[in-house]
Amino acid sequence: MRMLRYTALVLLTSACAGRLTGPRAPATPQEVSRDAQLLAMVDRRERDTVLVDTLLIDNHGARRARAALAIGQVQMRARYPRLRALLLDADTGVAANAAFALGLAKDSASLVALGRAVAGAADPVAREAAWALGELGDVARPLLSIALGEGSPQPLTTSTAAERSGPVRAELLLATAKMRTMSVSVITPWLADTSVEAVRAAAYAISRARLVGGFRALMPLASSPDQLVRQHVARALTRNGLADSLADRARTVLRVLVTDSSARVRANAVRSLATFGSSVRAELLRALADPDGNVRVAATENLGAALLREPESWMNAWMADSSFAVRRALLVGAIRAGSDALQPRETEWIAAPDWRRRGAALEASLQRATDRASLAQRFLGDVDGRVRALALGALDSSALATPEVRLRVRQLLADSDMVVRAQAVGVLSRRASASELPRILTLYEQHHGDTNDDVRRATLRYFVSVWTRDSARIDSAQRARIGGLPAPARAAERAIVGRVSPLSAWRDQPVVDTPRPYAEYERLASRAYRSGRRPRTAILHTERGDISIELLTADAPLVVEAFVRLAQSGYYRDTWFHRVVPNFVAQDGNPRGDGTGGPGFSVRDAWTRQRHERGSVGLATAGPDTGGAQYYFCHSPQPHLDGHYTVFGRLLSGMDVLDRIVQGDRVRSVEIR
Repeated sequence: MRMLRYTALVLLTSACAGRLTGPRAPATPQEVSRDAQLLAMVDRRERDTVLVDTLLIDNHGARRARAALAIGQVQMRARYPRLRALLLDADTGVAANAAFALGLAKDSASLVALGRAVAGAADPVAREAAWALGELGDVARPLLSIALGEGSPQPLTTSTAAERSGPVRAELLLATAKMRTMSVSVITPWLADTSVEAVRAAAYAISRARLVGGFRALMPLASSPDQLVRQHVARALTRNGLADSLADRARTVLRVLVTDSSARVRANAVRSLATFGSSVRAELLRALADPDGNVRVAATENLGAALLREPESWMNAWMADSSFAVRRALLVGAIRAGSDALQPRETEWIAAPDWRRRGAALEASLQRATDRASLAQRFLGDVDGRVRALALGALDSSALATPEVRLRVRQLLADSDMVVRAQAVGVLSRRASASELPRILTLYEQHHGDTNDDVRRATLRYFVSVWTRDSARIDSAQRARIGGLPAPARAAERAIVGRVSPLSAWRDQPVVDTPRPYAEYERLASRAYRSGRRPRTAILHTERGDISIELLTADAPLVVEAFVRLAQSGYYRDTWFHRVVPNFVAQDGNPRGDGTGGPGFSVRDAWTRQRHERGSVGLATAGPDTGGAQYYFCHSPQPHLDGHYTVFGRLLSGMDVLDRIVQGDRVRSVEIR
């Protein structure tokens, strides 16, 4: 192996032979109990070393693999050495999970062990070890460089990577995109690899890391027969950082790609092409008539970058496409481009009965407003809470210096809409004052027992802000009242106020954050890990057609259970795809349609080896362990999301439907089978 040249880090080992692990039915009640205990441990983010040690010597490989993964999921540092040893396990499922878990742990002490696995382990293990090296960051850069043949005149035949399969080479290349510094000369040779997976990964790494030095090598791949490769080329070739000579060539390449047979390539190309300004005006105008809705959205969102100022052009674009997503982007884009051509339409939308149009008009108006506070105030009295929430979001801390604005925001603490109340607390916390602390204390007391935590979390952040900014003016009675507040059940919420002295006693109170009764863990474990059981599916009935999803119960049982429960309760009936980013994701799961609020509970992240491939379904979050009802589909592979968001499903059919969905399209219902 060529990594012997890097003996300080990597020594060859025998390949890990063995079988791939799959779900297997628990044979006894005791085994069901063990599975349930592990599921509960991960869900509660506990560290039960006795349980894990017991499961790591279990007779069932699938159970051992889950135990190995759990070590990384809960950051059980005391068992990281055990994970390194498991990289040599005869069961590749166990060894691969151990490698992935070390990546979740970001354990730099495992660098040598992971390097050995990349060089000598079976493919599934080597691939996860390569992913884990990427998660370690720049400490792994020298090892990756050597593995990919840095300094070799023929890296495609004489490097360690050359001796591995295409998927392993691809994962090594994807890992380079996570490095802060990486020599482009390490990556560009692999654009000529015989494995299309490796070529895709090399193109992705150059595009994702903005390795300008690799753009020249990328350009010939604009004619690649592989659509994903063309997508990466189209994404990479923006004007930024390119010399004029190379810029002219890049623009020529993009002019071809913007007419590509693939709508996803065209969406990427139109974004990049727009960075070349007015010289590509004709191409952008043609893209406004593209048969694909998301390409039209991408073109519309980038018209301003092309300095399109002619009133007639904006009006023609408006009349040519009546979809909400395109017209919303036109309103904002015209203002950003310095054109008032659509101001009459903006005025019409301000008075429109549809709250989405009023919200879009507010968003557009804010682009030109010299007095954002006054403009936002006009919308704070809107009849729809979603518009009021948008108006609150438009206020910055300087606006609170105006007494009238602050008074209006304080009035919204009693708003009928819970999200508006939470937003109002958040706005006030930017200039928190002891004078309004009694109102916030009352609000916390009123919402202490809510299943929905939006307002409660907002008040906790306010306590931190007021203690930091104005603690000297908090009198003894208020301090006593703060100290007497009932502690939130969840440890994550208590952690928010770690710096507030009167609440320091919360740290010593027992946590009662038990997500669910233990019997539920037994029921879920029995269902999730039973072999021979037909996988559960979900059918999304959208206005564009049906989408069928396989739910990955064995990988993310608690996330799947929450999704199924919400679907069966009708939560997803008549929801909107409130966020669609062309050739990235389409996101649903918010009945409000504005992306705010939630179902009243949160579920833990369940990071597994499932990748963000085209058609994968992931759990949307606003931070660690904050997932609820919102989910997203990937239009194309998104390797940077792997191990950071939970993949709990994948499309079985309806990919063409997914491709047609634009922001604002409806989900009529979700059916579980």
